[in-house]
Amino acid sequence: MDDDVYYEFIDSPAGVRTLCNLIESLGENDLIGLDTEFMRVTCYYPDFSLLQLAIHDCNYLVDVWMLEGQVQPLIEALCHTRAIVLAFACSEDIELLAHEARRINCDQILPERIYDLQLMLAFCGHSYGRGLNFALQEFLGITLAKDCTRSNWTHRPLTTEQLNYSALDVEYLEPLFHKIREIISERNFGYFIEEMNYIRSRYISDVDEDNAYLAIPAAGLLNEKELNVLHYLARERMELARSENQALNRIITSKSMWQLARYMPRSKKELEHRGVKHGTIRQFGDIIVKWIAQARQAPMYPDLTIPYDYFSHQRSMQENFEALKRAISKKLENSNICPQVLLKKQLLNDYFRAKALGQTPLLQTSWRLDLLGPLDVPLEPMSHSADSDALSELPSPDFVSNYLKLNQMSDSTYNADAAEAADHGDSSDIQNRTQSSTP
Repeated sequence: MDDDVYYEFIDSPAGVRTLCNLIESLGENDLIGLDTEFMRVTCYYPDFSLLQLAIHDCNYLVDVWMLEGQVQPLIEALCHTRAIVLAFACSEDIELLAHEARRINCDQILPERIYDLQLMLAFCGHSYGRGLNFALQEFLGITLAKDCTRSNWTHRPLTTEQLNYSALDVEYLEPLFHKIREIISERNFGYFIEEMNYIRSRYISDVDEDNAYLAIPAAGLLNEKELNVLHYLARERMELARSENQALNRIITSKSMWQLARYMPRSKKELEHRGVKHGTIRQFGDIIVKWIAQARQAPMYPDLTIPYDYFSHQRSMQENFEALKRAISKKLENSNICPQVLLKKQLLNDYFRAKALGQTPLLQTSWRLDLLGPLDVPLEPMSHSADSDALSELPSPDFVSNYLKLNQMSDSTYNADAAEAADHGDSSDIQNRTQSSTP
């Protein structure tokens, strides 16, 4: 197909004001297609480059990078719009928009209605995770060129190819939405709306530095003292990342954090043996060693609690996890909802963690409860392997909030295979934010 597409390029305050007036005039039945382009390789905060909007069959490309601080009215207009905002695979777009809204002290964080069309497809039986190109081919018979996916969006002027690519990413969102709307059942569409409301709610507040340790991969392997060290390191890493605008993994990779907390190296030489990269040691080695020394002496954090992946690292709990998966899969039969939506590891982890803390698991709230009904997978291990005979059962919710008691387990019960798997990446975004028990 011809990849040339009409768009209006906005790089002046006057153009921003005109676009704001258009957005403010929209009603609740209007639609806005949205996408963003940004760079976030070495920095903590995204370097916002381009905002793409599609409104009433016209595409607008806003040069955020050149306008610098002059797009505040546009962010406010988007956050207050009455229209439905359409996006595709939009977790990073939502995070970026929420960050910009908080940065300018906007009284409304994010639009009231944001629809992720990738997720919407999952609520009518399509595999979750397929890209925009697949969806456009499937529903509209359109193929987009993706040769600008890895472009440097901070170079100016932007090329014609980059601008066409950016405009095409929002050009077809409205017709795609209408096609999906035709095939999704009313029940599943209602479920989708509830899930989007929950997703939106998780971005209203920024990540709490004191909760950063909870989502570190393999944090669930650590005992109370080690977890306290991890809390200290995770908080210091995030504070430095924010103050210096450095990517977290440039300071310490998340997959190295649990090793530092467990083995507490005392020198830069020892850091090398705990997965810390040479470049990181050169730039941050001294401060990391200092943090670890301070963490050794730090008082216990009074609100220390169970990491998100605690139960998944217990061999004795593997049968429980399998039972939970089977129960969910059974309930999803004939639902026309992609199983990936509810079989995500963070929801499975949350089920047991929430029960242990006397909270309501996410799987037992909102549309999930309506679809699944009551789930009754026990917190106590359903199997007792030979290497965990010393532990007849995990602690009950009555005293599980005492983390020291929760960790009165022998090292033999630690799931080393799960720890190795955790080394290959960070926990998903849902775990990087403070989870509430109700959406």
